[in-house]
Amino acid sequence: MPPLHASLGLTSWTWEPTVLAGTLALAAAYVWLVRSRAREDSWSPLARVYFAAGLLAMFVALASPIDTGGDRYLFSLHMLQHLLLAMVVPPLLLLGLPEQWRAFHRFHVSPLAANVIFNLVLAVWHLPFLYEATLRNQPVHVLEHLSFIAVGVLFWWPILVPAGRPKSMSVIGKIAYLGFAGVPPTILGLAFILSPTVLYPFYAAAPRVTPLSPLDDQLAAGLVMFGLGNLIYFVAIWVIFFRLDDKRATAGDQPTVTTQSPATMRR
Repeated sequence: MPPLHASLGLTSWTWEPTVLAGTLALAAAYVWLVRSRAREDSWSPLARVYFAAGLLAMFVALASPIDTGGDRYLFSLHMLQHLLLAMVVPPLLLLGLPEQWRAFHRFHVSPLAANVIFNLVLAVWHLPFLYEATLRNQPVHVLEHLSFIAVGVLFWWPILVPAGRPKSMSVIGKIAYLGFAGVPPTILGLAFILSPTVLYPFYAAAPRVTPLSPLDDQLAAGLVMFGLGNLIYFVAIWVIFFRLDDKRATAGDQPTVTTQSPATMRR
């Protein structure tokens, strides 16, 4: 086992003031909105759970050992952070809002444009010169994280448009949308897995906090991007199917109304 030159544990939280302030501000604004608008808007308990989960996922991604390890030592943890910010936090925050607040009737997002922009941003930030810049320049790093959340909202928006709304996608369309979105992370993940050299010099020179070599860590990062990224899409597809089956079952349970003809009624 290679010697370890640094330590990373469950207590390695950053407690960055801007992250704390941003998370608390979002939480406070949400609580205020729930209390002041709950009677006017349909704010289900499940929506509140979604929003709380989204805030928790965002805080864990930006303040926990995932952030510390990814910023200083391990490429694989950085990949996990990126997936949380782009693929987990945005849909949870959107689901935490009442449907009428999502303004689906006012803001139409092209599924093709959303899919392409999301994957383009994800891929471009992983170009070696840009990725190295995020690790060595804090403002660039913050911009990267904000862009992941922003394009994540853009990406998940068409999926959450309810059926029957103008320009909403069909079930098959949503499944195809998610299937297409899984191709770029698969290619990117395989590139990390199959590369014979370490792609990012920062991680090649980083102190070792696990027995993994830099190349093994890069392989693990590829597995996170390829495996976990596609798993998130698979879960979304499963939820779409589940909701479709639930609607069909509900429709099948509706009572059948029979009408009598006037002749029958006279009898």
